[in-house]
Amino acid sequence: MIFDLLWDVGRVYLSYRLLRTLFALLQSVFVYHIVPRFWQPDLDKFRVRWTVVTGGTDGIGKAYTYELARRGIKKFVLIGRSAQKLSDVKGYLELNHNADVKTYLFDFAKDDYNRLRAFINAIDVGLVINSVGVGRENLERYGDNPEADSMIMRVNALGSAEFLSMVLPTMERHGGGQIVVLSSSQGFRVIPGLATYCAAKSVMSFLSEAIDREYTSIRVQCLTPALVATNMTYYKNSEMFVVTADSFAREAVSTLGLVRVTTGCFNHEIQMLCRHLLPWAILKHAIMPVYWLQQRRLDQLHAQTKKEAHITIVPRSAGVA
Repeated sequence: MIFDLLWDVGRVYLSYRLLRTLFALLQSVFVYHIVPRFWQPDLDKFRVRWTVVTGGTDGIGKAYTYELARRGIKKFVLIGRSAQKLSDVKGYLELNHNADVKTYLFDFAKDDYNRLRAFINAIDVGLVINSVGVGRENLERYGDNPEADSMIMRVNALGSAEFLSMVLPTMERHGGGQIVVLSSSQGFRVIPGLATYCAAKSVMSFLSEAIDREYTSIRVQCLTPALVATNMTYYKNSEMFVVTADSFAREAVSTLGLVRVTTGCFNHEIQMLCRHLLPWAILKHAIMPVYWLQQRRLDQLHAQTKKEAHITIVPRSAGVA
């Protein structure tokens, strides 16, 4: 009797997991492969207003900005901490897309937020891409590297959240708009060695949903990608589970106005099916080898960098064969 009951419960639970996974798969196929064939996001309403981008000089933020420009967005405000990178992106947008670009030099770790708030408040913001963020070079326990922990929380959580509080009043005053927040798949659950990064990204994921529900005229989309080939992840090219920033941006922009929360690309949606198929009690152990391999890869990259830094190149003298 008891074994029959357990068997029935097990079958129901397994069926539930399989149905969740199947539904998520069908939804991903619909969003990323069917809808784009007959529908594209309406960006016309943002073309006469400013698109404000944080973290737009590198990685996903830069690729997303270029994709928006390719689709006709002409007015950009770029916020970043590198004057040279801001100048480079501005030059590219002006030269290749005839865009009107303003830049604002700002370090989210230490600069004056009141000055940035005054600057943002004076412009008509229609579209916001909030992709500012920093990563860490190694998997470390919380507290082993307090400087890195503090930096990640200050930029990825507190700084990113305060920036949203700046754009909301001016967006609402001018009739609303669209915000895209770059969070992470690591914001759903805690990964040992990435505690502060996971915590910071979960802050932005929760805040995105809250803002979307609190403001009737402002929509918020939260992107939760897995690995993308950027400087932060130390990948340069696409691999089986890693997509390039450009391909990610193409797919992500196509979901604007379609879904509120998504990984941003079909590849990552397929990876996330494991969340529906397996309970966290199993999954939290099953995924750890992926992070151990990533740490091993980072160790090899750091060792190679140190080795190359110590190599002295001696030029050959003229006439020496």
